[in-house]
Amino acid sequence: MSMALIGFISLIVVSLLFILYYLLSMTNNKPKKIGNEFQKNMSISTVADLNTIEFPKNIEHMKFDSLSKATKVIFDSYKALNYMNKLPSSLDKIEWHTWQVSIILRYLKSKNKIFITSDNIFHSVILELSESQINLELQKIYNKYANNVNIKKSRDDLSKDIIWTAREVSIILYKIINSK
Repeated sequence: MSMALIGFISLIVVSLLFILYYLLSMTNNKPKKIGNEFQKNMSISTVADLNTIEFPKNIEHMKFDSLSKATKVIFDSYKALNYMNKLPSSLDKIEWHTWQVSIILRYLKSKNKIFITSDNIFHSVILELSESQINLELQKIYNKYANNVNIKKSRDDLSKDIIWTAREVSIILYKIINSK
C-alpha cells in the first residue's frame, strides 16, 4: 500500500512539474515576443533628443578644441576610407565603434560646423537624401545610441563596441558639415 501511495504522489509531483514547466515556457515566450515588438515600436516611435543624450564622461567634459581635433581625425579617417567611390552596400558594413560615434555626436551636439576642403566626400546615396530623410536617419541613430550605449564603459571597451555602420557615420558627418 505504501508503494501505491508513493507512486501516486510521484505521479502528482511529475504532473505538477510538467504543468509548471508548461506555464513557465508560455510566459517566457510571450514576453520575449511582446518585448521585441515593443522594442521595435519604441525604436521607431520614441524620440531621443540629442540635447539630452549623455556621453562618456571623458567626451562630455572634453574642451572644445580637443573635441574639434578628435572630430577632425575621425573625419580624415572617413575620407581616407573613400566611401564615396564604394558600392552602396559598403555603407551597411558595421565597422565604426562607439567611441568614435560618441565623439562626433558630441560634436554635433555642440552645434558647431566643421569646414572641409574637398567638395564631395559622401556617397551619392547620402547626397540624394532629403533633409527630412536625414533627420529621420539621425533620429534612428540617436535612439540606437540612447538604447545601446553604456556611457559608463571605458574608452577601451567603447572602442571594442563596433556596432555602427558607415552609413550612420556618413549621416552624422554630413549633418555636421551641413548644419545651419
